[in-house]
Amino acid sequence: MALMAATPNSERGFLSWLRTVRGTRRLWQALLVLVDAAVLVLATVVTYLARFEGDIPYTYGRYLLPVLAVSLVLYLVCAALFGLYRVVLRYVGIDTLLRVAGAVACAAAVLTVIDLVLGAFRQGLRYIPLGVVLIQALCAFLALSGVRVTVRAIRHLRASGQHNGVRTLIIGAGSAGSLLLRDLQSHPGSMGFDTVGFLDDNTNLRGALFAGLPVLGTTADMAEVVAAQDIGQVFVALPSADPDFVRGLLNRATDLGVATRIMPRIVIERGQVRVGDLRKVDVRDLLGRELTPIDVAGIRETIQGRRVVVTGAAGSIGSELCRQLVAMEPECIHLFEIDESRLYELWFELDAMRAGVARMHVVDIRDMQKLRGLLSAIRPAVVLHAAAYKQVPLMEIEPIEAIRSNVLGTANVLQAADAAGAERFVLISTDKAVAPLNVMGKTKELAERLVLAYAQGRDARMCCVTVRFGNVLGSRGSVVPIFEEKLARNEPLTVTDPDVTRYFMLIPEAARLVLQAQAIGSCGDIFLLEMGEPVRIVDLARKMIALSGAPVDIEFTGLRPGEKLHEALVADDETLEPTERENILRVRDLHEAPLTAEQYEQLVAAVAAGRIEHEQLMEL
Repeated sequence: MALMAATPNSERGFLSWLRTVRGTRRLWQALLVLVDAAVLVLATVVTYLARFEGDIPYTYGRYLLPVLAVSLVLYLVCAALFGLYRVVLRYVGIDTLLRVAGAVACAAAVLTVIDLVLGAFRQGLRYIPLGVVLIQALCAFLALSGVRVTVRAIRHLRASGQHNGVRTLIIGAGSAGSLLLRDLQSHPGSMGFDTVGFLDDNTNLRGALFAGLPVLGTTADMAEVVAAQDIGQVFVALPSADPDFVRGLLNRATDLGVATRIMPRIVIERGQVRVGDLRKVDVRDLLGRELTPIDVAGIRETIQGRRVVVTGAAGSIGSELCRQLVAMEPECIHLFEIDESRLYELWFELDAMRAGVARMHVVDIRDMQKLRGLLSAIRPAVVLHAAAYKQVPLMEIEPIEAIRSNVLGTANVLQAADAAGAERFVLISTDKAVAPLNVMGKTKELAERLVLAYAQGRDARMCCVTVRFGNVLGSRGSVVPIFEEKLARNEPLTVTDPDVTRYFMLIPEAARLVLQAQAIGSCGDIFLLEMGEPVRIVDLARKMIALSGAPVDIEFTGLRPGEKLHEALVADDETLEPTERENILRVRDLHEAPLTAEQYEQLVAAVAAGRIEHEQLMEL
């Protein structure tokens, strides 16, 4: 009723009305039905004229209008049944032509059956010759296909005539890249991308055209093509490619300073790809690696049906440990954390994963009395100790707090866990504990030595192991989140030194390897997680700038007190041996000596006095 009321009388009014409703899908469907009806009528008339060379016999001519009416209804109904009015015209392809063929074949078959049945009552006389049915079917196929291909061609020509977007290169000329190009060309000018061609490692495709766009070379030619074509955006359409190969492409693209998006593997399974399905490349895509296989059954044996305590539970590593522990089916996970807001958020998340598995405790590991009471009541089988102060510059300012938390706090958890009958204790350590130069690293080294002293004690009942690794990408207060915040504000990225390097790994991999290490460890073991090659922080900064597109510079501030240019994972006189599990190494010939009772008392006295000299701490 609203459309009828809006229908104008003048031509200008009609055009105005049409513009207001042209986005309505039903209107376009109705228009398509009318166009199909018109071309089918024309096809039928042409069929009769072609079959009888312009001179239609009266015997058949007098039935032309009834045949035309029946044919029109049949073809339109079959077209609807085969989904031709649900197809989005900008995505017309082979699948659409197959639908047209099916609809035409179905309509022609039904028309033939009707003619044979009716002809039986006329002693075999036919209303429509078989040759007319066949020619009509061919003409109908050409007509219905032509309408849809014409619309697609018009859209393609419009798209090819617009070149005002970001010049874009698609890597991968396979099915995924072709589907992606189809979506780009179906939205001319609306996405802000001007696609110029493909790169593909199939050398036989060099120079080939896909939807009018050439394959400009292989991925080895990326630098030359980006420069020659003034590329500003790269789409990596290789959802099934080897992850290491894709990561290499992403790194090369960001090194060239172009924005990059990647196609997730699951997208291609739909058979339809949209630009919106592509996600922006994250620095974790550039530096990360595939998760290392672990012995899930072996880990579950140490966790399933048991009580687990995680200290520092709401931190980056602690929270990921908790998420992965849920899958190991523990009786419950007790979350020890001093940050009550993050503790509650983590509990809410874990409870959604498995109701009742997580228990919250606001705990300061420096409070020995509360620790003893809680652990005595819980009686855990496994204690994962992730709580620690980790910020190097801050701990240089507050060495007493670093000792109180990282060393004496570890001693509290260790003693309370042992008294509560825990079977396994795992200390989460860091590469900064190796030949430390700063307070944070030294206190973590002292914590390692403390655990080692307990493991070598005569009455050690609890299996104690230490797991050592470098930086994890995205942890709170680490370089990646800091860079991300600065980029969001268009502020320069600050790097201490052009040559400074650090080891990085993904949080999920670090957590799963920690769980694996605790399952295979013997008392006193120190494990090292394989970190790969160290990363120059300035290279990391450049990649993040390229990914964000932010117009910022890099500023060098100089190394901070106690900061190393390069971290080490083992001391010079320590050796490594492989374990039965990939990417987990065991440290042998330990440089560290167990922490003595006298050294521990010195730390206790320093905390009581509220002061310790840097040199005194480093000499312990």
